[in-house]
Amino acid sequence: MAAGEIAQQLGLAPSSLSFHLKDLSHADLVRSRQEGRFVIYTANFGAMADLVGFLTENCCGGAACAASALPQVCGSNHGPAR
Repeated sequence: MAAGEIAQQLGLAPSSLSFHLKDLSHADLVRSRQEGRFVIYTANFGAMADLVGFLTENCCGGAACAASALPQVCGSNHGPAR
């Protein structure tokens, strides 16, 4: 998806989106390519699956990590950051 379309869909300012896409790209979670005057971003699902596998194994003790199960799996004081 083009960067401008992503920004519009998410309701983010292009500069804010650019910051996040740069970090995701450095982590190899997204890939970009130039198409004319547009930068097209695609998800790197292999890297994302590896990350989820790592987090599940190392952060959740091998238990499936569903957002609703985080307090039970990770302890009551590990809820979402506020």
